[in-house]
Parts: sequence; structure tokens; C-alpha cells
Amino acid sequence: MRKFIWGSALSLLGAFVPALSFADGYIGLNYTQLEQEDRFFGEGEFDTGEVFARLGGHVNRYFATELRLGSTLNDKSEGGEEYRFNYHVGAYVQLGYQFDFWRPYLLLGYTYGEEEATLNNNIRYDDATATIKDTSYGAGVDINIGENLGLNAEYVQYYDIGDVSFKGPSAGVFYKF
Repeated sequence: MRKFIWGSALSLLGAFVPALSFADGYIGLNYTQLEQEDRFFGEGEFDTGEVFARLGGHVNRYFATELRLGSTLNDKSEGGEEYRFNYHVGAYVQLGYQFDFWRPYLLLGYTYGEEEATLNNNIRYDDATATIKDTSYGAGVDINIGENLGLNAEYVQYYDIGDVSFKGPSAGVFYKF
């Protein structure tokens, strides 16, 4: 599994290296609180906390490209049942504009990941994994608080197929290099 995750991340990085080599690059770390339609616990919706690393670059004054790799920090568990994102990886394009110290943007891309659940079927506990993959979109803002350091806030819908969706706000920090 780890080989697949790192292989996917390196493949995506290889696709974006030409864009990053001509760009103002950045690296960041975000925490997101994903809201999910509950198909496991019977609560309607539940939240899990994910952390993801961001690697990107500004291709020109309007566009940036970005790679993300993340995983669940806070598993959702109840009555012996448990849910988590094992990983999610994505490639995104941002359309934005720099105003003084802040840069609002729109985000469009593709997210691929794996979720895992341990479910109680009244006889034994079963582990189930599923792959998620969908077009993702959102909006956010980068706020510069120093020459190289900044804050990020955004709201992204990573996945929405049928009655299953993963969406939510995130906040983080980034460093421009």
C-alpha cells in the first residue's frame, strides 16, 4: 500500500515538475474537517479530521498548480465500528489573483484516495476498503504574513457521487521558496 501511495505521489510530482521549475514554489500543511454523508453510523453526517501536505507553484500571475497528499488524523469510531481515510492524493489548478498581501482563488482538480471501515455485522467485525475518485472544486484565499510565510483558508468538495460526498473547510500554513 505504501508503495502505491508514494508511487502515485511521485508520478503526480513528475507531471508537475516542469510547471514548478518556472514558478514561484510553495509548500504547505493544512488541516481540514471533512463533512461526510453517513453511510456507516446512522447519524446523517459526521466529520473526520484530515491533514494534507501541499506542494505547488505559481505558473504565472493567474494560475498555480498544486499536489496534495493527506490522511485522517481523527478516525470516526462508535460502538466498535471505525472509519478513516487511509490516504488521498490530488492534483489541482488554481485560478487566482494577488491583491497586496492576499490572493483569493478558485480550485479545480482531481482527487484519488482510499477509505477504510471496520463494521460490525452482529457476527464478527468486517474490514471494508473503497476507492474514491472524483473531480474536486473549491475556493480559498492565501494570506501573506511575511516575505515567505503565509496562511491559507479554503472550502473544497473533494468527492460527490450518488449520496456520498466529502467536503469541508481547511486552514493551514505555507512557505514560499
